[in-house]
Order: sequence, then C-alpha cells, then structure tokens
Amino acid sequence: MARDLKLFYWFRLLATSYLWFPVFFFFKIARGLSPREVMALAAVYSVTVILIEIPTGAFADRIGRRVSMAVGALAMVVSCLLAYFAHSFPAFVVAEVFAAISIALCSGADSAYLFDLLKSGGRGAEYARREGHASALHLAGSVVAFEAGGQLGAIDLGLPFLVNAGVALIAFFIALSMTDDAPVFAISAQSRGQSSRQQSVRQRWISYQSLMSGAIRMVTRSSGLVWIIGFSAVCFMLLRATDYLYQPYLRALGFGVAETAHVLAAIQLIAAAVALNVDRFRRVCGEALILWGMLATLAASFILLNRFEGGWALAILAIQAVVIGLYSPLVKPIINRQIIDSSQRATVLSIESIARRVAAGVFIPIIGLFGEQSAIEVCGVAALVGLVILVFAGAARPKETRLQPIADHVHS
Repeated sequence: MARDLKLFYWFRLLATSYLWFPVFFFFKIARGLSPREVMALAAVYSVTVILIEIPTGAFADRIGRRVSMAVGALAMVVSCLLAYFAHSFPAFVVAEVFAAISIALCSGADSAYLFDLLKSGGRGAEYARREGHASALHLAGSVVAFEAGGQLGAIDLGLPFLVNAGVALIAFFIALSMTDDAPVFAISAQSRGQSSRQQSVRQRWISYQSLMSGAIRMVTRSSGLVWIIGFSAVCFMLLRATDYLYQPYLRALGFGVAETAHVLAAIQLIAAAVALNVDRFRRVCGEALILWGMLATLAASFILLNRFEGGWALAILAIQAVVIGLYSPLVKPIINRQIIDSSQRATVLSIESIARRVAAGVFIPIIGLFGEQSAIEVCGVAALVGLVILVFAGAARPKETRLQPIADHVHS
C-alpha cells in the first residue's frame, strides 16, 4: 500500500499541475480570441464534462479507476498539443473537449481509488487526512507549475502548453505503474467463472445502465447528499470563475505575464498550506462552521475586491485562497462518507461533478457578458444568494440527514 500511496500522490501532483494556467487568458487573446470567446470556452468545457461525467464514472467503476486515471492523463497530453497549435475558436473548442475528457476520467476516479485503497488496507479512517495531503501536494505543485509557466510564458505564451504535455505524459506512465484495482465488474465475472471479455455486449450494457441508475437513486434518496452536492456546486462555480477573472483583473492593475504568475503561484501556496491543515481545522472548528464560513467569505471578498487596489487587493485574493484550499479536502470526505455502496462511488462522485460543472458552465458565460469589474460584483451577489438558499435548504432537512461531526462517521 505504501508504494501505491506514493504513486498516487505523484499522479495527483503531475496530472493536475497545469503550467498553462497562469497564461491561458493571455495566450488565447494573443491567438485572436475575444474575452467573451475565452469565457465561451468555459461553457464548452463544462458541457463536455457534463455529457460524459457519469459514463466515465461508470467506466472507472467497471473497468478500473487506475485505467481511467491513465487514459485521462493521456487525454490531457492531446489537449495541450492541440491548444499549442490552435489559432482559431473551433481549434480551441477541440482542445477544450479533450481537456474536459481528461478531467472527467480523472475526477472521482482518483478519489475513489484512494478511498478504496485505504479501506482495503484497514485504514479507511485516514481518508480525510490523506485527501487533504493529496490536495495540498497538488496545490504545492501548482505553485511550482505556475512559476514555471509564467517564466516560460514570458518567453513564448505557447511554451507552457508544450511542456505540460510532457508532464501529463509522465503522469500517464505513473498511473500504469500503480497496482490495478479490482472493479466490481471483473469480480462478478470471475465469480461466475467468466472473464469480462466473455460477457456479451448486451450484458455489459445492462450492467453499465444498472450502475448509473443505482447511483442516481442513491443520490436522490439522500437529502444529505443532495445538500452537500448543492453546496459543492455553488462553491465550485465561484472558485471556477476566479480562473477567468484573476488574469484580466491583475492585468487591469498593471501586472504583466510573469508578475501575474507570481500572484497566482502565491495563491496556490496559501491554498496548499490550508489544505494540509484542513483535518485540524475540521476538528477544532467543526465542518458546519467552516462550510458556512467559506460561502460568507467568498460573498464578502468578491463584493469588496473592486473597492481596493494594490496590497489590499492582493490581501483579498489571499483570503479567497484560503477557501480554495478548504474546498476539495473538506467537501470530498463529506460526500464519500455518505456513499453507502462503494461499488458506485466513482459514479456518485461523477454526479457531484456534473452538478458543479452545470453551475459553472451556466454561470461563467453569463458573467462574461459583463465587464471585468461588474463580473466580480455578480460573483459576490451569487455567493450571497447561494448562501441564503443553502441555509433554508439545510433547515428544511430532517434532523437525521444533517451533517454530523466527523467522529460520528469514522467508526461507522
């Protein structure tokens, strides 16, 4: 298990440390796209993920999470190469589609792999801490990636995409080196004295449909899952919006490509430090207080951002970095604790990913219709509205379905 944990951490580090991130807005503008077209690509990305998220989640559950992660890394190689050679909106659309395929194949599959790896070794109670460490490692890797991407982008805005293709290729080989997980599909075939290859296409399709429908029923019957998925969607769409707002915002403040990369790297560094200590924050403050605090902080920080410049503006970005660090390692364990059938884990996580990407896919193009400053204000209003809705939705849930302290679940 120790070997697979190390390889998993390396995969999480390399597969999602995007060197192109601090320059993608500048790069696409330089290749002839308008700011609205850049925002429209976010919708293309989200729609693609939405369409393939559940099928890829079921693919991971049936074929294996490791295989899904490997194919996802390979899709990122293709995406980066296509973007490097793109000079038109349609060409960037194709690159975005492959980027979406990559994240859909890895999202959920990696968390499910980690959860079941620990559970199979009798260390399931470590998942929250391990997920926090993995998120912290990813964010720390992003610090290096953003700095490197900024320096490469200052030379040539396309270089970060080219180098990132090589990094994703390394992640692909790391995934292949991990111990293969035993998908339920393969186990059930062996129990009948068959191999998965011997099963008919019809049998596979029926099994595939059964898995997806079962996961959907699990979510709809659990008000606790529905609530935390709703929270994840609101929080994710706001954090995803910052990907498209920070670069033009910093440019308006007078920051160049390399300077913007420094700021984005610093944000990731703060987020990494927070993610590394999420388990401690959870035990001291409690999950409920942190969840409400995250949305309240986003609402206030977006509303105040346009009212400050210089050091104060950077301080507000640092506050938002805290929420970035809290988001994934806090929300994922809550969702995983409420999934009662592990054979559907990746599929349920894919449903959660669809919900949050629907929110982002609708929200980001809408804010793209506003000017850069107005878009930031819209984010603040959206955070307040989401906070109010979740408060009322949480109060309306039966008491037994509300979030319980983590200690109540560790021994369950």
